[in-house]
Amino acid sequence: VIRTPDDVPPAIERLRFEGIIESAQQEEQIRKLTEWALRHPLVKEWYSGSWELYNECAIIYREKGVLQTRRPDRVMMKDGQVIVVDFKFGKPKDGYRQQVSEYMDLLSAMGYEQIKGYLWYVFANELEEVK
Repeated sequence: VIRTPDDVPPAIERLRFEGIIESAQQEEQIRKLTEWALRHPLVKEWYSGSWELYNECAIIYREKGVLQTRRPDRVMMKDGQVIVVDFKFGKPKDGYRQQVSEYMDLLSAMGYEQIKGYLWYVFANELEEVK
């Protein structure tokens, strides 16, 4: 879990240890991508350590009498605000906005009021706010 930029080196080391990163070149590419992404002003704030973080937390709800689970990539809370972020590593698809919108609806049903949702296209370092 990366909470602040200080968590990046150990996270990369873990990926290398687990064999997910296979070469020094791949490691350098991931390091540069991470540093580049964390320079985005909004993302920089999200990783400032000032947000209460819920990575891949389960949202459990009942639909037609059956318990369902949804799992956003990152949910952050601070001062009554809730931000939900879904990371995408490919190209934009129509269903992605709907997915984040559903997360926001579920959080609203839980009683949260100040909710913002984002899609983060990681390789392009683009954020799309979902309204």
